[in-house]
Amino acid sequence: MTGASQQQMPPFKPADVLNAHIMGDERSMYALFDYLRANDPVARVEHPDYLPFWSLSRYDDIKRIGSENDRFLSAPRTVLIPTVFEEALLDRFGTRNGLETLIHMDRPKHLKLRKVTREWFLPRSIESLRAEVQALSKEFVDKMQEMGSECDFVRDIALLFPLRIILSILGLPRESEATMLKLTQEMFGSQDPSLQRADSQTAGLDVLNDFGAYFSEVIEDRKKNPRDDLATVLANAQVDGEPMNVLDQASYFIITATAGHDTTSAAIGGGMKALLEHPDQLELWREQPELDIGAAKEIIRWVSPVRHMVRTATESLELHGKQINAGDNIALWYPAANRDPEAFDHPNRLDLLRDPKQQLAFGYGSHMCLGQHLAALEVSCFFRELLPRLKDMQFNGEPEWVKAIFVGGLKSMPVRYSLR
Repeated sequence: MTGASQQQMPPFKPADVLNAHIMGDERSMYALFDYLRANDPVARVEHPDYLPFWSLSRYDDIKRIGSENDRFLSAPRTVLIPTVFEEALLDRFGTRNGLETLIHMDRPKHLKLRKVTREWFLPRSIESLRAEVQALSKEFVDKMQEMGSECDFVRDIALLFPLRIILSILGLPRESEATMLKLTQEMFGSQDPSLQRADSQTAGLDVLNDFGAYFSEVIEDRKKNPRDDLATVLANAQVDGEPMNVLDQASYFIITATAGHDTTSAAIGGGMKALLEHPDQLELWREQPELDIGAAKEIIRWVSPVRHMVRTATESLELHGKQINAGDNIALWYPAANRDPEAFDHPNRLDLLRDPKQQLAFGYGSHMCLGQHLAALEVSCFFRELLPRLKDMQFNGEPEWVKAIFVGGLKSMPVRYSLR
Protein backbone atom coordinates (compact mmCIF):
# COMPACT_ATOMS: atom_id res chain seq x y z
CA MET A 1 0.00 0.00 0.00
CA THR A 2 1.40 3.40 -0.96
CA GLY A 3 1.81 6.29 1.39
CA ALA A 4 -0.85 8.21 -0.51
CA SER A 5 -3.31 5.34 -0.09
CA GLN A 6 -2.57 5.16 3.62
CA GLN A 7 -3.29 8.86 4.02
CA GLN A 8 -6.69 8.42 2.37
CA MET A 9 -7.84 5.85 4.89
CA PRO A 10 -10.11 7.33 7.58
CA PRO A 11 -8.59 7.40 11.06
CA PHE A 12 -11.65 5.72 12.56
CA LYS A 13 -14.63 3.57 11.62
CA PRO A 14 -18.08 3.53 13.30
CA ALA A 15 -17.49 0.14 14.93
CA ASP A 16 -14.60 1.66 16.92
CA VAL A 17 -17.17 2.72 19.53
CA LEU A 18 -17.14 -0.98 20.49
CA ASN A 19 -13.37 -1.06 20.89
CA ALA A 20 -12.71 -0.92 24.63
CA HIS A 21 -9.09 0.10 24.08
CA ILE A 22 -10.08 3.13 22.00
CA MET A 23 -12.95 3.99 24.37
CA GLY A 24 -10.70 3.34 27.36
CA ASP A 25 -8.32 6.12 26.43
CA GLU A 26 -9.34 9.76 26.84
CA ARG A 27 -7.53 11.06 23.76
CA SER A 28 -8.57 8.34 21.33
CA MET A 29 -12.20 8.32 22.52
CA TYR A 30 -12.67 12.05 21.97
CA ALA A 31 -10.77 11.91 18.67
CA LEU A 32 -13.17 9.17 17.56
CA PHE A 33 -16.21 11.25 18.53
CA ASP A 34 -14.79 14.34 16.81
CA TYR A 35 -14.41 12.29 13.65
CA LEU A 36 -17.91 10.79 13.84
CA ARG A 37 -19.61 14.13 14.57
CA ALA A 38 -17.95 15.68 11.53
CA ASN A 39 -18.20 12.77 9.11
CA ASP A 40 -20.85 10.25 10.18
CA PRO A 41 -23.08 11.62 12.97
CA VAL A 42 -25.70 8.90 12.39
CA ALA A 43 -23.45 5.91 11.82
CA ARG A 44 -24.62 2.39 11.13
CA VAL A 45 -22.51 -0.01 13.21
CA GLU A 46 -22.12 -3.61 12.11
CA HIS A 47 -19.97 -5.91 14.22
CA PRO A 48 -19.88 -9.72 14.33
CA ASP A 49 -20.17 -9.82 18.14
CA TYR A 50 -23.04 -7.34 18.51
CA LEU A 51 -26.47 -6.77 17.07
CA PRO A 52 -26.42 -3.84 14.61
CA PHE A 53 -27.29 -0.35 15.81
CA TRP A 54 -27.16 3.33 14.92
CA SER A 55 -24.54 5.47 16.66
CA LEU A 56 -25.31 9.14 17.41
CA SER A 57 -22.58 11.63 18.26
CA ARG A 58 -24.14 15.12 17.97
CA TYR A 59 -25.59 16.97 20.95
CA ASP A 60 -28.92 17.98 19.40
CA ASP A 61 -29.67 14.48 18.13
CA ILE A 62 -28.80 12.82 21.44
CA LYS A 63 -30.86 15.32 23.42
CA ARG A 64 -33.84 14.87 21.09
CA ILE A 65 -33.82 11.06 21.23
CA GLY A 66 -33.22 11.14 24.97
CA SER A 67 -36.17 13.43 25.59
CA GLU A 68 -38.79 11.55 23.53
CA ASN A 69 -39.12 8.61 25.89
CA ASP A 70 -42.35 7.26 24.43
CA ARG A 71 -40.98 7.16 20.87
CA PHE A 72 -37.53 5.84 21.78
CA LEU A 73 -37.71 3.10 24.40
CA SER A 74 -35.19 1.87 26.96
CA ALA A 75 -36.40 -1.72 26.58
CA PRO A 76 -35.62 -4.31 25.44
CA ARG A 77 -31.99 -3.29 24.83
CA THR A 78 -30.51 -0.62 27.12
CA VAL A 79 -26.76 -1.16 26.88
CA LEU A 80 -24.49 -2.52 24.15
CA ILE A 81 -23.73 -6.09 25.17
CA PRO A 82 -22.11 -8.85 23.07
CA THR A 83 -24.79 -11.07 21.52
CA VAL A 84 -23.51 -14.24 23.19
CA PHE A 85 -23.68 -12.65 26.65
CA GLU A 86 -27.05 -11.06 25.86
CA GLU A 87 -28.50 -14.47 24.99
CA ALA A 88 -27.03 -15.97 28.18
CA LEU A 89 -28.68 -13.20 30.23
CA LEU A 90 -31.98 -13.83 28.49
CA ASP A 91 -31.80 -17.52 29.31
CA ARG A 92 -30.83 -16.92 32.94
CA PHE A 93 -32.92 -13.87 33.87
CA GLY A 94 -35.54 -13.57 31.14
CA THR A 95 -34.21 -10.16 30.09
CA ARG A 96 -31.52 -9.21 27.59
CA ASN A 97 -29.95 -6.87 30.14
CA GLY A 98 -29.75 -9.30 33.02
CA LEU A 99 -31.08 -6.55 35.29
CA GLU A 100 -34.39 -4.72 35.43
CA THR A 101 -33.45 -1.33 36.85
CA LEU A 102 -34.81 2.15 36.28
CA ILE A 103 -32.51 2.63 33.27
CA HIS A 104 -33.98 -0.48 31.63
CA MET A 105 -37.65 0.47 32.05
CA ASP A 106 -40.26 2.47 30.18
CA ARG A 107 -43.53 3.99 31.28
CA PRO A 108 -45.63 3.28 33.23
CA LYS A 109 -43.39 0.86 35.15
CA HIS A 110 -40.46 3.26 35.16
CA LEU A 111 -42.44 6.01 36.90
CA LYS A 112 -43.86 3.61 39.48
CA LEU A 113 -40.47 2.26 40.51
CA ARG A 114 -38.80 5.66 40.39
CA LYS A 115 -41.26 6.80 43.05
CA VAL A 116 -39.98 4.12 45.45
CA THR A 117 -36.78 6.07 46.17
CA ARG A 118 -37.68 9.48 44.80
CA GLU A 119 -37.99 11.10 48.24
CA TRP A 120 -34.52 9.92 49.19
CA PHE A 121 -32.93 11.68 46.22
CA LEU A 122 -34.82 14.97 46.17
CA PRO A 123 -32.64 18.07 46.66
CA ARG A 124 -33.93 18.67 50.20
CA SER A 125 -33.17 15.07 51.20
CA ILE A 126 -29.70 15.25 49.69
CA GLU A 127 -29.04 18.54 51.45
CA SER A 128 -29.73 16.80 54.76
CA LEU A 129 -26.70 14.60 54.02
CA ARG A 130 -24.35 17.57 53.63
CA ALA A 131 -22.83 17.35 57.12
CA GLU A 132 -22.08 13.64 56.70
CA VAL A 133 -20.59 14.16 53.23
CA GLN A 134 -18.46 17.03 54.51
CA ALA A 135 -17.22 14.90 57.41
CA LEU A 136 -16.27 12.07 55.07
CA SER A 137 -14.59 14.54 52.72
CA LYS A 138 -12.40 15.67 55.59
CA GLU A 139 -11.73 12.07 56.56
CA PHE A 140 -10.41 11.24 53.10
CA VAL A 141 -8.33 14.40 52.72
CA ASP A 142 -6.91 13.68 56.17
CA LYS A 143 -6.10 10.20 54.84
CA MET A 144 -4.10 11.79 52.03
CA GLN A 145 -2.19 13.82 54.58
CA GLU A 146 -1.48 10.73 56.68
CA MET A 147 -0.17 8.92 53.59
CA GLY A 148 2.58 11.51 53.29
CA SER A 149 3.36 13.01 49.90
CA GLU A 150 2.36 10.27 47.45
CA CYS A 151 -0.71 8.20 46.70
CA ASP A 152 -2.70 6.75 43.85
CA PHE A 153 -5.44 9.35 43.90
CA VAL A 154 -7.94 7.07 42.17
CA ARG A 155 -7.34 3.81 44.01
CA ASP A 156 -6.71 5.32 47.44
CA ILE A 157 -9.23 8.16 47.44
CA ALA A 158 -11.62 8.60 44.50
CA LEU A 159 -12.81 5.00 44.39
CA LEU A 160 -13.45 4.76 48.12
CA PHE A 161 -14.99 8.10 49.13
CA PRO A 162 -18.31 7.82 47.17
CA LEU A 163 -18.48 4.11 47.98
CA ARG A 164 -18.50 4.85 51.70
CA ILE A 165 -21.27 7.41 51.23
CA ILE A 166 -23.62 5.20 49.22
CA LEU A 167 -23.12 2.26 51.59
CA SER A 168 -23.89 4.57 54.49
CA ILE A 169 -27.12 5.69 52.81
CA LEU A 170 -28.07 2.08 52.15
CA GLY A 171 -27.18 1.18 55.72
CA LEU A 172 -24.54 -1.37 54.76
CA PRO A 173 -21.42 -1.95 56.92
CA ARG A 174 -17.97 -0.66 56.03
CA GLU A 175 -16.84 -4.28 55.99
CA SER A 176 -18.77 -4.64 52.73
CA GLU A 177 -16.76 -1.95 50.93
CA ALA A 178 -14.18 -4.34 49.47
CA THR A 179 -16.89 -6.72 48.23
CA MET A 180 -18.94 -3.94 46.64
CA LEU A 181 -15.90 -2.36 45.00
CA LYS A 182 -14.69 -5.68 43.58
CA LEU A 183 -18.11 -6.65 42.19
CA THR A 184 -18.69 -3.18 40.75
CA GLN A 185 -15.34 -3.17 38.98
CA GLU A 186 -15.98 -6.66 37.64
CA MET A 187 -19.37 -5.58 36.30
CA PHE A 188 -18.43 -2.23 34.74
CA GLY A 189 -14.87 -3.31 33.90
CA SER A 190 -15.82 -6.59 32.23
CA GLN A 191 -13.82 -5.61 29.11
CA ASP A 192 -10.72 -4.60 31.05
CA PRO A 193 -8.21 -7.45 31.52
CA SER A 194 -7.06 -6.02 34.86
CA LEU A 195 -10.58 -5.72 36.29
CA GLN A 196 -12.66 -8.49 34.74
CA ARG A 197 -13.28 -11.61 36.80
CA ALA A 198 -12.32 -13.92 33.97
CA ASP A 199 -12.33 -13.78 30.21
CA SER A 200 -15.21 -16.20 29.85
CA GLN A 201 -18.85 -16.17 28.80
CA THR A 202 -20.07 -17.02 32.31
CA ALA A 203 -18.06 -14.40 34.25
CA GLY A 204 -20.72 -11.70 33.88
CA LEU A 205 -23.43 -14.08 35.03
CA ASP A 206 -21.34 -15.08 38.03
CA VAL A 207 -20.90 -11.42 39.02
CA LEU A 208 -24.65 -10.79 38.85
CA ASN A 209 -25.30 -13.98 40.84
CA ASP A 210 -22.89 -12.83 43.55
CA PHE A 211 -24.58 -9.45 43.72
CA GLY A 212 -27.95 -11.17 43.97
CA ALA A 213 -26.78 -13.48 46.76
CA TYR A 214 -25.39 -10.57 48.79
CA PHE A 215 -28.49 -8.44 48.50
CA SER A 216 -30.85 -11.35 49.11
CA GLU A 217 -29.41 -11.53 52.62
CA VAL A 218 -29.79 -7.76 53.04
CA ILE A 219 -33.42 -7.92 51.90
CA GLU A 220 -34.26 -10.70 54.32
CA ASP A 221 -32.59 -8.87 57.19
CA ARG A 222 -34.39 -5.57 56.52
CA LYS A 223 -37.75 -7.28 56.28
CA LYS A 224 -37.19 -8.75 59.74
CA ASN A 225 -35.24 -5.82 61.20
CA PRO A 226 -36.27 -2.58 59.50
CA ARG A 227 -34.07 0.48 60.02
CA ASP A 228 -34.01 4.09 58.91
CA ASP A 229 -32.01 3.43 55.75
CA LEU A 230 -32.50 3.03 52.02
CA ALA A 231 -32.04 -0.74 52.18
CA THR A 232 -35.16 -0.96 54.37
CA VAL A 233 -37.13 1.14 51.86
CA LEU A 234 -36.12 -1.14 48.99
CA ALA A 235 -36.59 -4.38 50.93
CA ASN A 236 -40.14 -3.48 51.93
CA ALA A 237 -41.23 -1.54 48.85
CA GLN A 238 -44.60 -2.14 47.25
CA VAL A 239 -45.66 -1.40 43.69
CA ASP A 240 -49.37 -1.30 42.87
CA GLY A 241 -50.09 -2.57 46.38
CA GLU A 242 -47.93 -5.69 45.96
CA PRO A 243 -44.36 -6.45 47.09
CA MET A 244 -41.83 -5.47 44.47
CA ASN A 245 -40.95 -8.15 41.93
CA VAL A 246 -37.86 -10.13 43.07
CA LEU A 247 -35.81 -9.29 39.95
CA ASP A 248 -36.81 -5.63 40.15
CA GLN A 249 -35.87 -5.52 43.82
CA ALA A 250 -32.46 -7.15 43.39
CA SER A 251 -31.78 -4.94 40.36
CA TYR A 252 -32.70 -1.82 42.34
CA PHE A 253 -30.17 -2.72 45.02
CA ILE A 254 -27.46 -3.47 42.45
CA ILE A 255 -27.86 -0.27 40.44
CA THR A 256 -28.06 1.87 43.59
CA ALA A 257 -24.95 0.34 45.12
CA THR A 258 -22.90 0.35 41.90
CA ALA A 259 -23.91 3.40 39.90
CA GLY A 260 -24.32 5.22 43.21
CA HIS A 261 -20.56 5.30 43.66
CA ASP A 262 -18.76 4.26 40.47
CA THR A 263 -19.81 7.20 38.32
CA THR A 264 -19.05 9.69 41.10
CA SER A 265 -15.66 8.06 41.65
CA ALA A 266 -14.95 8.53 37.95
CA ALA A 267 -15.97 12.19 38.19
CA ILE A 268 -13.70 12.87 41.18
CA GLY A 269 -10.72 11.04 39.69
CA GLY A 270 -11.13 12.54 36.23
CA GLY A 271 -11.95 15.89 37.78
CA MET A 272 -8.68 15.96 39.72
CA LYS A 273 -6.79 15.16 36.52
CA ALA A 274 -8.63 17.96 34.69
CA LEU A 275 -7.86 20.47 37.44
CA LEU A 276 -4.17 19.59 37.32
CA GLU A 277 -4.26 20.17 33.57
CA HIS A 278 -6.17 23.46 34.04
CA PRO A 279 -4.39 25.09 37.02
CA ASP A 280 -6.18 28.38 36.44
CA GLN A 281 -9.49 26.62 37.08
CA LEU A 282 -8.11 24.93 40.18
CA GLU A 283 -7.15 28.34 41.58
CA LEU A 284 -10.51 29.81 40.59
CA TRP A 285 -12.42 27.08 42.40
CA ARG A 286 -10.15 27.26 45.42
CA GLU A 287 -10.91 30.97 45.86
CA GLN A 288 -14.64 30.92 45.07
CA PRO A 289 -16.76 28.53 47.17
CA GLU A 290 -19.90 29.88 45.51
CA LEU A 291 -18.86 27.94 42.40
CA ASP A 292 -19.06 24.58 44.16
CA ILE A 293 -22.19 22.99 42.64
CA GLY A 294 -21.74 24.50 39.19
CA ALA A 295 -18.08 23.52 39.17
CA ALA A 296 -18.98 19.98 40.22
CA LYS A 297 -21.39 19.70 37.29
CA GLU A 298 -18.77 21.03 34.88
CA ILE A 299 -16.41 18.34 36.19
CA ILE A 300 -19.12 15.75 35.53
CA ARG A 301 -19.62 17.11 31.98
CA TRP A 302 -15.89 16.90 31.44
CA VAL A 303 -15.65 13.26 32.53
CA SER A 304 -19.09 12.02 31.35
CA PRO A 305 -18.72 8.68 33.20
CA VAL A 306 -21.73 7.04 31.53
CA ARG A 307 -20.56 6.56 27.97
CA HIS A 308 -23.82 5.47 26.35
CA MET A 309 -27.39 4.29 26.59
CA VAL A 310 -29.39 2.50 23.90
CA ARG A 311 -32.88 3.36 22.75
CA THR A 312 -35.22 1.42 20.44
CA ALA A 313 -37.23 3.38 17.86
CA THR A 314 -40.98 2.74 17.89
CA GLU A 315 -41.44 4.39 14.49
CA SER A 316 -39.33 5.15 11.44
CA LEU A 317 -37.53 8.45 11.06
CA GLU A 318 -34.92 10.08 8.86
CA LEU A 319 -31.95 11.70 10.55
CA HIS A 320 -29.20 13.46 8.60
CA GLY A 321 -30.15 11.55 5.49
CA LYS A 322 -30.13 8.13 7.21
CA GLN A 323 -33.28 6.02 7.44
CA ILE A 324 -33.83 4.62 10.93
CA ASN A 325 -36.60 2.03 11.00
CA ALA A 326 -39.02 1.10 13.75
CA GLY A 327 -37.34 -1.51 15.93
CA ASP A 328 -33.83 -0.26 15.24
CA ASN A 329 -31.47 0.29 18.17
CA ILE A 330 -29.84 3.71 18.66
CA ALA A 331 -26.78 4.30 20.85
CA LEU A 332 -26.53 7.75 22.47
CA TRP A 333 -22.91 8.71 23.22
CA TYR A 334 -22.93 11.25 26.05
CA PRO A 335 -19.20 12.15 26.01
CA ALA A 336 -19.63 13.02 22.32
CA ALA A 337 -22.61 15.24 23.10
CA ASN A 338 -20.78 16.96 25.94
CA ARG A 339 -17.84 17.90 23.71
CA ASP A 340 -19.91 19.00 20.70
CA PRO A 341 -18.61 22.44 19.56
CA GLU A 342 -22.06 23.25 18.18
CA ALA A 343 -23.44 23.05 21.72
CA PHE A 344 -20.52 24.28 23.86
CA ASP A 345 -18.02 27.08 23.42
CA HIS A 346 -14.52 25.63 23.65
CA PRO A 347 -15.86 22.20 24.70
CA ASN A 348 -12.38 20.76 25.27
CA ARG A 349 -11.60 23.40 27.88
CA LEU A 350 -12.57 22.97 31.49
CA ASP A 351 -14.61 26.05 32.36
CA LEU A 352 -16.02 26.14 35.89
CA LEU A 353 -18.05 29.24 35.01
CA ARG A 354 -19.94 27.35 32.30
CA ASP A 355 -23.74 27.05 32.59
CA PRO A 356 -24.18 23.55 34.06
CA LYS A 357 -27.77 23.11 32.87
CA GLN A 358 -26.80 22.36 29.28
CA GLN A 359 -24.68 19.24 29.73
CA LEU A 360 -26.07 15.72 29.22
CA ALA A 361 -23.89 13.64 31.54
CA PHE A 362 -26.95 12.89 33.69
CA GLY A 363 -29.02 11.95 30.64
CA TYR A 364 -32.16 13.78 29.60
CA GLY A 365 -35.92 13.38 29.78
CA SER A 366 -37.73 11.13 32.22
CA HIS A 367 -34.60 8.97 32.61
CA MET A 368 -32.46 11.80 33.92
CA CYS A 369 -30.23 10.41 36.67
CA LEU A 370 -32.07 10.02 39.97
CA GLY A 371 -28.84 10.48 41.92
CA GLN A 372 -27.61 13.62 40.17
CA HIS A 373 -27.99 15.87 43.24
CA LEU A 374 -26.08 13.42 45.43
CA ALA A 375 -23.28 13.19 42.86
CA ALA A 376 -22.98 16.98 42.64
CA LEU A 377 -22.93 17.28 46.44
CA GLU A 378 -20.20 14.65 46.80
CA VAL A 379 -17.97 16.15 44.13
CA SER A 380 -18.44 19.69 45.43
CA CYS A 381 -17.87 18.81 49.09
CA PHE A 382 -14.77 16.76 48.36
CA PHE A 383 -13.05 19.47 46.34
CA ARG A 384 -14.19 22.18 48.77
CA GLU A 385 -12.30 20.26 51.46
CA LEU A 386 -9.27 19.41 49.33
CA LEU A 387 -8.52 22.55 47.33
CA PRO A 388 -7.94 25.03 50.22
CA ARG A 389 -5.59 22.50 51.83
CA LEU A 390 -3.75 21.60 48.63
CA LYS A 391 -0.41 23.39 48.30
CA ASP A 392 0.82 21.40 45.32
CA MET A 393 0.01 18.28 43.29
CA GLN A 394 1.73 16.73 40.29
CA PHE A 395 1.35 13.55 38.30
CA ASN A 396 3.67 10.83 39.56
CA GLY A 397 3.08 8.39 36.73
CA GLU A 398 0.86 7.93 33.71
CA PRO A 399 -2.89 7.93 34.48
CA GLU A 400 -4.66 4.75 33.35
CA TRP A 401 -8.26 4.48 32.14
CA VAL A 402 -10.69 1.60 32.49
CA LYS A 403 -11.09 -0.26 29.20
CA ALA A 404 -14.86 0.04 28.86
CA ILE A 405 -17.59 1.24 26.51
CA PHE A 406 -20.46 1.61 29.01
CA VAL A 407 -19.24 3.25 32.23
CA GLY A 408 -15.68 4.52 32.30
CA GLY A 409 -13.15 6.57 34.17
CA LEU A 410 -9.65 6.44 35.55
CA LYS A 411 -8.50 3.28 37.31
CA SER A 412 -5.14 4.68 38.43
CA MET A 413 -3.51 8.10 38.83
CA PRO A 414 -0.30 8.25 40.90
CA VAL A 415 0.34 11.75 42.28
CA ARG A 416 2.84 13.65 44.45
CA TYR A 417 1.41 16.40 46.63
CA SER A 418 1.74 18.52 49.71
CA LEU A 419 -1.15 19.59 51.94
CA ARG A 420 -1.68 22.30 54.48
